[in-house]
Amino acid sequence: MKTFLKALVSPQIPENIGSVLIEWTFPEYIQRKRGKTWYLVVGVLVGLALLYAIWTMNILFAVILVLGVFIIVFQTYQPARQVPVVIGEDGVILDKTYYPYKVLKSFWIIYEPPDVKYLYLNFKTSVRNNMPIPLNDVNPIKVREMLLNYITENYEKDVEDFNETFSRMINIH
Repeated sequence: MKTFLKALVSPQIPENIGSVLIEWTFPEYIQRKRGKTWYLVVGVLVGLALLYAIWTMNILFAVILVLGVFIIVFQTYQPARQVPVVIGEDGVILDKTYYPYKVLKSFWIIYEPPDVKYLYLNFKTSVRNNMPIPLNDVNPIKVREMLLNYITENYEKDVEDFNETFSRMINIH
């Protein structure tokens, strides 16, 4: 029973995914340098939001704020682990999850160095969001050439997702 539950939680990577075409790693999150001013502004904003949550008796909002503070503090002092990416003949492996090409609809690459270097994977199911994968120092042309053999490129997408832009602007990602 334990093995069955483990298989449900973390899908097994097949033994043979074909040849590895390209592989790289990226940090799980970007450790940004934040000055005292950033912490002061965020502290005041979170404090005001927490007072509002208490005043309106919105416990869930207060819990979410406290969790957000813990995550930011944790990320400040914990080094980011390296997440492996493997593009193979039969699919893409991201960390410990295997995505066969049959579940992927398309991809696109947004490359505006030095800050924006992402590969986006789009799934056939509408339930899943687009998956951004940082390219770091990997040659985007090589990644594009590899993926074009298996899935289509979406030429209409030419800007980075709003979430990525916004989180970089306010220095939280």
